[in-house]
Amino acid sequence: MDGIQLSLPAGWARGRTLGDPLDRLAGLTRDVDGAKAEIRAVLERLAERHGASSRDVDAAMAGYVDDLLSDLLYEVELELIRDVELRGVDAT
Repeated sequence: MDGIQLSLPAGWARGRTLGDPLDRLAGLTRDVDGAKAEIRAVLERLAERHGASSRDVDAAMAGYVDDLLSDLLYEVELELIRDVELRGVDAT
């Protein structure tokens, strides 16, 4: 075991070391909203350049981007909600 240096905190523990879970949940929501806005802007530029409609952009956002971000952050959000509930605070 000589020469092995483990990073601390462990990956599974990082989320629990960053302060108030309600603040982190609100931050996650803001970050997801910001990501959606950035992705929409990219899709709108791409659509404009290549003749796709705004309806196509809306469909991509509703059908794919929302699901993509939800899938990406589902476990993180669920863990934050659990942490908030453990503290006895309403997460909604």
